[in-house]
Amino acid sequence: MRTPNHIIGGLVFTGICSSLSGVNLFASPLQTSVAITASLLPDIDHPKSLIGTLLKPLSLTINRRYGHRTITHSGVTLAALTLAIAIIEKLATGANSLALVFFFAYFSHLMLDMMTLQGVPLLYPITKNPFVIPGNPGYRIRTGDLRAEAVMFCLFLSLGLFLRPLFEHGFWTSYNRLFGTMQHLYLEFQRSEDLLEVRYLAHKGSLELSGKGYCLEAKPARAVLLQGDSLVVLDLSELVVKEVEPTHTGRQFFFREHRFVGIGADSLQRLVGRRLIAKLDVAADRPFLVTANGVTSEQRRFESGFLLKPVFHELFDSIEAEMFVYEPNPRIPVLREQLRSLRRENRSRAETVARHTQRLAELETQLQRERDMVAREALYQQLAEGRKQKLPLPDFPKTYELQVEIAALLEQEQAKNARQQEALERRNREAERQPAGFTGYLTTVEIDGL
Repeated sequence: MRTPNHIIGGLVFTGICSSLSGVNLFASPLQTSVAITASLLPDIDHPKSLIGTLLKPLSLTINRRYGHRTITHSGVTLAALTLAIAIIEKLATGANSLALVFFFAYFSHLMLDMMTLQGVPLLYPITKNPFVIPGNPGYRIRTGDLRAEAVMFCLFLSLGLFLRPLFEHGFWTSYNRLFGTMQHLYLEFQRSEDLLEVRYLAHKGSLELSGKGYCLEAKPARAVLLQGDSLVVLDLSELVVKEVEPTHTGRQFFFREHRFVGIGADSLQRLVGRRLIAKLDVAADRPFLVTANGVTSEQRRFESGFLLKPVFHELFDSIEAEMFVYEPNPRIPVLREQLRSLRRENRSRAETVARHTQRLAELETQLQRERDMVAREALYQQLAEGRKQKLPLPDFPKTYELQVEIAALLEQEQAKNARQQEALERRNREAERQPAGFTGYLTTVEIDGL
């Protein structure tokens, strides 16, 4: 196979194989140069080849020692060179795309030479037996057959032009773009290492929705896109999504978490600012107003995902002031009950004493009127016994003591509650002047170049 076919065939073959790993061969001049060089490198053992002419001393040395289509056309050499390049690239950049391109380009040369009559000793130096594709010599190309070479060149050129979108987007991206469903957008988002730009077409009833935006989240039934200064949500439960076409932008995006404790509404507003928020969870010690995605509501705790420019306001009029509750002294009701009981007892004693006094007075009257000596003696005995009887008298000093104690406790109770009420009113006034304390965390989306 001649040099033009090795170059164009190597580029096409490497472009197809690299696209399976998501590597765009033509995205970098370095990758393209490596592919061209590797597709010609096996012919360094031929001094008259293009690369043999450029590296004449090395080519002559290899040719004298091994001959043509031997060591440089071996899979052993391919594996050794690929491993060496992979190690160097990994240490230098941490990637392996160049090693991948080198492998496919070098192997393309071996594969194209296997399609010639001579074939290549793929397992050299283990065995010198040639490997060929296909087995029938009549279907293989004779080296130097210009007509066959021209047909192959045109075939490779046509294939390269036809497969340009595949090279540009990669195999799996092209596959997902071909179907254009939410499921395939989700698969592409999962494997993507950069930011996707998605062109979409959807219907909501008779209303047609279309546009394109950066994909921030993708699930099998839901996707969130940043379109200009707004967020677009493609939800299969609300829309009929006809087509979604992802494109890799090469931009990187990442999530950054911020935590805050006890900050005011102004500080929170500066924190959220014009940021693109992936998740927000905020609570406050009093109600507040929040405007998010065009909806305003009163909240004590607000939790949401994917917001753009939310606005927070304090609600000073909605402050719930502490209510004053009068605290009575629990001893006062006990003493009052004791006083009532003592008063009832004193009344009962007073009534008993009054009846006893009246009874004595009646006996004295009867004694003065009675003329019979025996009857007078009996009345006198009753009167004497009555005067000897000692009845319990009302305890008015105890009643006075209870009244004095209750009055003192009432005064203490009123003074204590007055102090508590004053302190409570002072706290409420201070609370009205103090800003609400917002506590929580937010996760922002940072996009390179935005």
